[in-house]
Amino acid sequence: MSVLWITDERFLQRLAPVRAEARELAERFAAAGCRLYLVGGIVRDVMLGRPLDTAFDLDITTDAQPPAVKSILEGWADTLWTQGERFGTIGARLGDRRVEITTHRQERYEPDSRKPEVVFADAIEADLSRRDFTINAMAVELPDGSLVDPFGGAADLAARRLRTPLDPEETFSDDPLRMLRAARFLAQFELAAEEPLVSAMAAMADRLAIVAAERIRDELDRLLALPDPRPGFKLLFQTGLAERVLGPVEDGAVAVDRLGRVGDDPTARLAVLLADAGALAEVQRALDERRATTSVSRAVVEILASARLAVGLQPRTLPELRRWVVGAAPYVDQSVAVANAMGEVGELAADVEALMEAEPDLLGPPVLNGDEIMALLGLEPGPAVGAAVVELRRHRIYSGPLTPQEAREHLLAWGRPQPNH
Repeated sequence: MSVLWITDERFLQRLAPVRAEARELAERFAAAGCRLYLVGGIVRDVMLGRPLDTAFDLDITTDAQPPAVKSILEGWADTLWTQGERFGTIGARLGDRRVEITTHRQERYEPDSRKPEVVFADAIEADLSRRDFTINAMAVELPDGSLVDPFGGAADLAARRLRTPLDPEETFSDDPLRMLRAARFLAQFELAAEEPLVSAMAAMADRLAIVAAERIRDELDRLLALPDPRPGFKLLFQTGLAERVLGPVEDGAVAVDRLGRVGDDPTARLAVLLADAGALAEVQRALDERRATTSVSRAVVEILASARLAVGLQPRTLPELRRWVVGAAPYVDQSVAVANAMGEVGELAADVEALMEAEPDLLGPPVLNGDEIMALLGLEPGPAVGAAVVELRRHRIYSGPLTPQEAREHLLAWGRPQPNH
């Protein structure tokens, strides 16, 4: 994705449907002596020439206080919700369109608080000054379309430059999660971070400790899902933030290089970043501390276990390959990708593909189910049935595909009492 900054004329043309849709709402606010501004990613994205999704939400800011906003919206909106009123936000829906209207505000974190203190402001410039980056600190007055850009966001988009509206130390102190968003925007929009921003991130890395682990996790997930997250992670390793997001990683440059070779699956990307983060128990502990979901945590640990096994002891025989594939399930593809990124594993990917094509039943259900095994061997439910299932799986791995009759014959032979010697 290349950054494409469009002209003022094209900008207004592309915003025309949004302005037309918001006209009646803007006229209502104007009649009440209040001003209305379109803000958020839609302004940035339209300026970049990105397609305008017809399902867009309207993110709006105003100088009207929340009680006045509610009064103006009555009779216009089909539905109102006010859960965010104490933070200055009133939500509304008209037809299929969702609208959020927020009173101009300034918010900042107290030194040891994870919750921002919200103070309402009268001027749009004050509101924009407290946003994360200049490329997001632009507004469009409704309905006429005048661009409000007091911090040069449009010029920064054109120059592919990432800056903060205020001094980066102040911006990041207000909300330390913005340091992680810097990494995401850098990668998402192919920007270059200015030196003061990078220096502030390095100096303030410890400030991230006041941010809830769940917010950090969610921001990390967004970065991992980008087409190419490497520039973002390079910035995180450069500034020391990676350790606070991922846990200890032995070599950031190696991790970023592997990231470029693992493919686009977010879970595999996370696994390869943690490939040298210690024993599996340490990886598990790091993921738990950072509130990774149970499913993601389990997947990363199992992928790393399989990938490390493939790198350390590459499967060379058909039974070894079958055993590795069964052990890697259900994360076979991710495990192959991570193993390939970590080290020399020969033709593992091609071998696995050929095996799965030749033996599609390998990861399917056993050729005999539990009821059939119990009837065959005269067993009651219990550990003996599980042992028979394990033996059947072992035999399948070493002997290849089995017909039901072959499976029965093997279990009958396996289940016979052995003669004493």
